[in-house]
Amino acid sequence: MTLKQKAINGFSWTVFEGIFSQGAVFVVGIILARLLSPKDFGVVGIITAIITVTNSVVEAGFGSALIRKVEANDKDYNTVFYTNLITAVSLYLLLFFSAKQIAYFFETPILSNLIKVSASILIINGLVIIQRTIITKQLNFKKLGIFAVISSVIAGGIAVFMAYKDYGVWSLIAFSVLRPLLNSIMLWLSSKWAPKLQFSKQSFTELFNFGYKLLITNLVNTAYKNVYYFIIGKYFSPTSLGFYTRADQFQTPFSTNITFAIRRISFPILSNFQNDRKNLNLKFIQFIRFSMFLNFTIMLVIAAIAKPLILITIGEKWETSILYLQLLCIPGMLYPLQILHLNLLLIKGYSNLNLRLEIIKKIILIPIILTTVNYGIIHMIYGLILFSIIEYFINSYYTKNIIHYTIKDQFKDFIPFFLLAFLTFIGMLAITYLISNLYLMLIIQIITGVLVFICVNETIKLSEYLTIKNKIFATLKNRINER
Repeated sequence: MTLKQKAINGFSWTVFEGIFSQGAVFVVGIILARLLSPKDFGVVGIITAIITVTNSVVEAGFGSALIRKVEANDKDYNTVFYTNLITAVSLYLLLFFSAKQIAYFFETPILSNLIKVSASILIINGLVIIQRTIITKQLNFKKLGIFAVISSVIAGGIAVFMAYKDYGVWSLIAFSVLRPLLNSIMLWLSSKWAPKLQFSKQSFTELFNFGYKLLITNLVNTAYKNVYYFIIGKYFSPTSLGFYTRADQFQTPFSTNITFAIRRISFPILSNFQNDRKNLNLKFIQFIRFSMFLNFTIMLVIAAIAKPLILITIGEKWETSILYLQLLCIPGMLYPLQILHLNLLLIKGYSNLNLRLEIIKKIILIPIILTTVNYGIIHMIYGLILFSIIEYFINSYYTKNIIHYTIKDQFKDFIPFFLLAFLTFIGMLAITYLISNLYLMLIIQIITGVLVFICVNETIKLSEYLTIKNKIFATLKNRINER
């Protein structure tokens, strides 16, 4: 199988994981939103932010360092395994004994017990970093996809059952813990690798020299991504945070999964060309264009159908989330691009620069947050949009120096993708002013969006569209011939 075929196959299975695993998460979230209150989701939003930030320390950049290292050996794997496990246990104990203080800070007493249980996710994730890294290096995303789907479906079923039995917020906690636990069990059972009593100071030093900069970068970046959860939870209320988290969780599965899929595939592939500027440039631009083709359209489609999507799926009590969702789709459009540009720096070994950029960008973010928080959540999201645009320009500037892909060249690539997405958005949004019945509105919006998308693509004939179209037709033809 060629590298291109591996990339397509890997992306297909990652998309499979995104659709069915995150699809299960999405459906479970809808069911739980109907059964639980915005306050419940706000409380879990605070916990999610805390666990996400601390979990970035558990990974510590060693996974990326191992993927980047072409000749990683068992000594490297064992060293990273024990380092991560010790880190995970230490962080769990830190959260366990500080849970009461965190609950007091957010003025939400129930947080104390919830954090003590949720923090076990850190140890669970720390136990499987090597298994996941080995599979990623092998581009065996089929296994990762299948395991993710199974764990999401089982955990989701248990969480829904608990919600119906009036376990309240604990059903959300059960879901968040059971998903990684079940996934980890399957990874361990299917893996041929097992830890040995082996630790190499040389391996640790080599991987840490690359990984610690990535650790700090990821920590800063993850804290930034969750800072709005902390601020809204502290200065507004768990209920307000609940509205924000629901809006965020309607767009995040799409922007994050597209980013996750492209990042997961692009990092090992681009790493193979880290010393070949011509091919690195070519492959990087292909990934950038493909991410724009998918994400621009998907984000603006979600923004267009936000009203019927929220009111139909989770009910009128969540109406406040509609405008939040529409606005959050704007920074969501740029998210995959941010990650790809930063990946390029890591692939070329510029972890120092990557760290420096992240610190500079977050320093820029501080006055934006301090200014907008006084005017409410909507203005905070406006600030987030402004920051995402600034962040893109900073990240893309250095891409020009590394592979001579200038901002001007990037804008030339952007225009057709943005035009496609914007025309689709306008056509779908117009329907909300013409039809009052929510179900009919959504159906007509989807039909309109599909027609506009196909018509525009058939007119401008984007290569990404033609590639997907030909792949679909070829697959269908093969299936027909097999019958």
